Amino acid sequence: MSINKLINELKPIQDSKEQLRRHLVWMIMTRVILFTLLIAVTVVLQSLGRNVILPPNAVTMAFLSVVFIYSIGSAGLLQTKTSHLPRFGLIQVLSDTVFSALLVLGTGCSQSIFRPIFIFPVLIGGLNLNRIGGLLAATASSVLYGAILLCEYLEYIPPFYSHTNYIPPDYFLDVVNKFAVYVVLFFAIGLSSSIVAARLRRTEEALSRTSVQFDRLNILYKQIFDDINTGIITVDSRNLVTSCNSAFEKITGFSIEKIIGLPFDTFFPTIILTENDESKQAVDLIREDGGFTRVRFTLAQLNLPPDPEVQGGRGDARCKVITMQDISVLEKMEQQVRDTEKMATIGELSGGIAHDFRNPLAAISGSAQILSVHIRERQKESDDPIISTNRHLIDIILRESDRMEKTINDFLQFAHPKESEPEWFNLKRVVVDAVRQIQGKKSRYPGCTITVDIPETLDCWGDKRQVQIILVHLLQNSCFASKDSAEPILVQVEEEQQEQASLCIAVIDKGVGIANEIRDKVFTPFFSSREDSAGLGMAIVQQFVEQHGGTVTLLKPDKGSVVKIRLPLPASIEDEEVG
Repeated sequence: MSINKLINELKPIQDSKEQLRRHLVWMIMTRVILFTLLIAVTVVLQSLGRNVILPPNAVTMAFLSVVFIYSIGSAGLLQTKTSHLPRFGLIQVLSDTVFSALLVLGTGCSQSIFRPIFIFPVLIGGLNLNRIGGLLAATASSVLYGAILLCEYLEYIPPFYSHTNYIPPDYFLDVVNKFAVYVVLFFAIGLSSSIVAARLRRTEEALSRTSVQFDRLNILYKQIFDDINTGIITVDSRNLVTSCNSAFEKITGFSIEKIIGLPFDTFFPTIILTENDESKQAVDLIREDGGFTRVRFTLAQLNLPPDPEVQGGRGDARCKVITMQDISVLEKMEQQVRDTEKMATIGELSGGIAHDFRNPLAAISGSAQILSVHIRERQKESDDPIISTNRHLIDIILRESDRMEKTINDFLQFAHPKESEPEWFNLKRVVVDAVRQIQGKKSRYPGCTITVDIPETLDCWGDKRQVQIILVHLLQNSCFASKDSAEPILVQVEEEQQEQASLCIAVIDKGVGIANEIRDKVFTPFFSSREDSAGLGMAIVQQFVEQHGGTVTLLKPDKGSVVKIRLPLPASIEDEEVG
């Protein structure tokens, strides 16, 4: 063993100050109780006529008074003194050896029944102050006990011994033998107690480090469990919910307090927990608020060790863990990618469609118009029914040509939208032009009446052509929905002053309205509930409105429908110039 290691082994205890303070308080209390009980037992034995040596009562009381006063003073000093606690503990151990020596000296020296009292400071020193405490107490006890035996052999004894049955020692070897036995005992106890204390201390330190590491690991796992964006829920062998994280609560809307300890399938009937099925499945999850969320979940067995306290030894060893992810946004993004790819394909085909259909359609429409003029002239000269039939067929050709031309225009507008060119324009004039465009097709929208409630001087900021196209599509839909209604379609506008000033244009009709099952599909390209429509009108409306930085909203009144368009206005002249 090296010198440094030996010095480290002999250093006083390095417990925390509060621990060492508590140990010293207990040592002082034990000293008072022990010495009081020993003297009390001696008095009792002497009163019973036993052969026990005891000093006069005055000496006994003086000794107990010194012990009490010293202990009280030490305890008071311990409450105020915060530094050098190991040194204070060594002083207390040495004080106990002195008190033990005085007790042995006053009760018969080598014949005292209290000779083992020297073990008390040795044991306390070794346990509380490591090896230096045990060895110092053993050395002090050996020296003091040797001094007592030497005084006894030289007959330097208290005077009151002459009134007792004390027998002085005759042989020096007997004195040496007693001294040697007790010295070996003192040092053996000092070393043993210090070794035990050191091992206990190392065990406590290792246990403390392990506990700290376990707590940190537990906090880490809990933090990961709570902060991960994947929902996690665990169920036992009876499919009762045992735990879940905050991501699961966010996805489902159910709090842990509401579902803990209850059957899993009561709250999530669409998720079927199948044994040994660890594949990923996608389902529509019913949230607490009644809404639906598209989720993908994975089921796995949670391999826990059997619980010996549960009958059968299995316990909750067959638990399951379900991980869940909200894929509604992901599926929307995937759908947007597919729509974008589809629109890109449509854009590539649009040029060919324009040339392959528009030119022949123009020839057909022009020829039909010439034939229509010729037939009208012949119809004035003759009442031949064949001429009337031919005119009716020509009108059909013209009407369907117009419809096909509109479909092609819608297709090209949606596939190749032009950049917006915003400017200030009179809104009412644009609305009136759109109304005239609709009313010019009385054959398609018979009986359609449109009322415009817009101030004459109200100006709008946007692309004039695109705003007119938006209004035409909305009025066409309203006219079609109101063909069985006598109430007029209303176009009105109001100014809003929120975070940004804007104009809100509303097209209101009292027609059949929009069915609930198709409201989410209204803006989907190529979706239409009409047989004579390509399903691009509302998609174009949404596209143009979003190009203006606005929004389009479908409202649900008691009767009919309301489409509300919000177009933002520039905040300043600089915005107009930037636009």
